[in-house]
Amino acid sequence: MQPSVPPRSSPHPGHHTTKEDQNSRFTDKRSSITTDLCSNKLARIPTPSSNETLEKPSEPSLSSAGSTVAADSEPCLSTFTLLLAHMGSALALFLATTDATIISTSLPSIANDLSASRSEYTWVGVAYMLTQTAFQPLYGCLSQLVGQKVLLFMSMTIFAVGSFLCGVSQSITWLITCRALSGIGGGGIVASVWVITSRLVAPEKRAQWSQALSVTWCSSAVAGPLLGGVFSSEHNNSLSWRWGFFLNLPIAALAGIILVLSLKNVSLADPNPPSWSQVFAKFDFIGLFFFMTGTCGIIVGFSFSTEIGWATAQTIASSTLGLIVLILGGLYEVKTTREPLFPPVAFRDHNVVAILVITFLHNVAFTAGTFYLVIYFQIVNSMTPLQAGISTMPYSLGGALASVPVAWFLGWWQKRRKNTLGHNLVISVGLLASTVGFGLMITMDDHSNSATQFGLPLLAGIGTGMLFHAPYQVFTFVLQEAELPSGTSAFFLVRFTGATIGLACAGTVFFAKASSVSELNDAGLLSSSRLNYEELSLLGPLVRTDVVHAIASSIKMVWIVCTPCLGVATVISFLIRVTSTDRDESQSKQEKVDGA
Repeated sequence: MQPSVPPRSSPHPGHHTTKEDQNSRFTDKRSSITTDLCSNKLARIPTPSSNETLEKPSEPSLSSAGSTVAADSEPCLSTFTLLLAHMGSALALFLATTDATIISTSLPSIANDLSASRSEYTWVGVAYMLTQTAFQPLYGCLSQLVGQKVLLFMSMTIFAVGSFLCGVSQSITWLITCRALSGIGGGGIVASVWVITSRLVAPEKRAQWSQALSVTWCSSAVAGPLLGGVFSSEHNNSLSWRWGFFLNLPIAALAGIILVLSLKNVSLADPNPPSWSQVFAKFDFIGLFFFMTGTCGIIVGFSFSTEIGWATAQTIASSTLGLIVLILGGLYEVKTTREPLFPPVAFRDHNVVAILVITFLHNVAFTAGTFYLVIYFQIVNSMTPLQAGISTMPYSLGGALASVPVAWFLGWWQKRRKNTLGHNLVISVGLLASTVGFGLMITMDDHSNSATQFGLPLLAGIGTGMLFHAPYQVFTFVLQEAELPSGTSAFFLVRFTGATIGLACAGTVFFAKASSVSELNDAGLLSSSRLNYEELSLLGPLVRTDVVHAIASSIKMVWIVCTPCLGVATVISFLIRVTSTDRDESQSKQEKVDGA
């Protein structure tokens, strides 16, 4: 233990201050200041007085991963360096999120080239999202052990390797496995980017910068289908769907170079990292096992249903077992003495529960819409993948553009009113618009005109686009500072789980309906347990008309599932209470509630 240092007494009023006294006091002031990159400000730490002793630092908490930085870091970053760092972060995030949607337009081509079955067709997209979800809780621990920057570069490397292997895959099993590998890297990129960007700016400016990442997230929904269409176009003999994966390599290299240059003088490592033994002693591996086993059980049940139907022992057993395991996992999370996957407030504050449920249901619908609108335009309008990608722009671009004025409104409201009433309003309006949009999309069939095919997806897209930032902000205002790391991990865990289950569920109801349509079976399009899109062009005019109508009816089932999900979320949104955006005031009220 270091000896305490008595504070230097101020000079007598009548005493003349010498240059040595000034230098001494200046030295004392410098010793009491440390740089906090999380807030991009200088944080003063009181110098211990003569009757105080320095306490031994408390044992680091796994849930506080990434919450501290080295004391000898630079006090601030220049505006140019900040912009460069955020540019590299946004580029990395764009890669990770675009890879989830780029296959939406190229999936029919992939399925035909690699002879994918109906369940394998769905697993190409699900595999990426599933591993992206599964590894989210682990990234908090790894960031403490290896540092946030190292974790980001490791994740980008894994993602790039997975993308290369996807590009050279020779079988559908190979592709699905490599998609899972890419998902591990993609999940690490998403987790690291949000933490790093929030730690480079002051707290009052974090919302402004994180909104830029939300716009990037929405923009990936636009770029993904378009890029997939470009590489899958029948008129592009020099390119194929494989280039959609190869393109990730130079972009990942560019993002890595930008991040290395902008963060080379920034230390984001934990100054007091835990040991591996502490990680294994505290991390909730059992809770993660429950959560992922239950989720996989449900998804495997969906997969069985596309091949052998719902009313089979395998489908019922897998889905039921998955649901039971999830319930057991929730009970375990409440009682565990380890650091849980979800912050304790998630089980006692109805605002947190409401936001997590809304986030789950929103991503179920958003992901299903992204994938199956593309199929609708390809089949019903006889479009190429590129044309279908362009036709989905009212949905994807509408969401991206809606997020911009919403971001401005949330910042204005937070500054003027200092509460979440504006956020709650955005959430309710967005959910209501998306519910109406998806509900009206049920009326879209093979005879819908261009105005209908443009306007209804646009309404649904605007509604879903309004929901990419407001729920997360409300979620963080409810949490206490110590709960933010685990809370953020839980939020993205639920978001990715919703996207994963949404895609699996959409594939299930689509193929279940398609399997029951006699026109598809009579035309031989469901042979070998898969839907052969290439044979559509070989059908006669009358038969093709019946087949297109059958596929349009099958896609309607996806919207029928999405609409009540969003409707339930809309009702739940009215239950969210208004909270203060002033963290000190909000935490004070929360402590009173907990105490009561």
